[in-house]
Amino acid sequence: MNRFSITAASLLTLLLLSGCWDQQLLKNSRIIHIGGFDKGENGKLKATVAFPDVSSTEGGRSETNELHTVTSNTTQQARGFLDREISGNYSPSKLLVLLLGEEWARAQNIMPYMDVYYRDPKSPLNARLAVVNGTAEDLIGLKKVGTKLLGRFLDALLENMEDGTVIPRINFQSIGPVKPGQDFALPYVSIHNKKPVVQGVALFHSNVMTASLNSEESLIYLLLKGQRGKTARLTLPVNIGEEEENETKADRYITVDLHKYSRKMKVELTESGGVRVNVRLKINAAVIEYPLDRLNKKETLQKLDAALSRLLTARAKAITRKMQEANHDGYGIALRLMAFHPEAWKKMNWEKDYKEVQFEPDIRLKIERKGITF
Repeated sequence: MNRFSITAASLLTLLLLSGCWDQQLLKNSRIIHIGGFDKGENGKLKATVAFPDVSSTEGGRSETNELHTVTSNTTQQARGFLDREISGNYSPSKLLVLLLGEEWARAQNIMPYMDVYYRDPKSPLNARLAVVNGTAEDLIGLKKVGTKLLGRFLDALLENMEDGTVIPRINFQSIGPVKPGQDFALPYVSIHNKKPVVQGVALFHSNVMTASLNSEESLIYLLLKGQRGKTARLTLPVNIGEEEENETKADRYITVDLHKYSRKMKVELTESGGVRVNVRLKINAAVIEYPLDRLNKKETLQKLDAALSRLLTARAKAITRKMQEANHDGYGIALRLMAFHPEAWKKMNWEKDYKEVQFEPDIRLKIERKGITF
């Protein structure tokens, strides 16, 4: 083959190579790290977003958030309105956290407003979601926490709380499309001293927020679901009848690290046609703090194991009652009934029957590690 033929073949090959027909240059886009939905006037959607804005100063770079708020009928319409206000094309591809105002989350099914995220191939399906005790607009209005932009700070905060078994690991992909027969919970945050704080979790039923759990309740809730993070730590009141005259209030608490646990759940039908759910947790714990000491006594350890087991079981029962009052089927009981008791399931009205389910949680805690000095 001569040189001309080789050159012609090379040019033809280059013409046949595919190009990036769908590229979107970052320089033409305005990305967001955090956005939020609130209830607008006349039942409309109030959307707030924050665009990172970087400027040069004598001391180096300075970052802040440029805020925009629009009112619309749908999420996509809100994006169109935002395009008219910003210098560039609105891009949610780098979204880290989407906030939902509590009033809005309690008012309607949130999933229709998430639809656009599942249809757009550039959507950040790994972005986190959280409910705000108040409005998303107020929280986004903080702009920064210290030197960190709010979106990055809140993303790191939520990841830390996931690792500590305070909130579930949840994002767009994990809630949509939602499995039939199981409800989800989202992180529940508020503003304290001009900073975002994680309060616990917001419980949902049929994609509508119905109740919330505080941080201690949410940890037990997640353990009962079988969703332990990297660590799980609780500070609990304890009274085993060894009070002293000079004992302080702090002495009556113990902090334990729940370092190992096993969970079993059994869903069965009763003779009367009802549903009974047995949830069993066995937890091995390490003592992190116990001012009263005396952990070298076997009798003291046995009393602590029994007292903490009773306390945790009582709290588990209270949490399941809250879940039933909120109609939140977070353990997927309906899903199990559909799979293993289909005939009985067809006869049920789950909206009413769920509140009659007999939950029987049982938590057994055993202290295995007392500290390096024992």
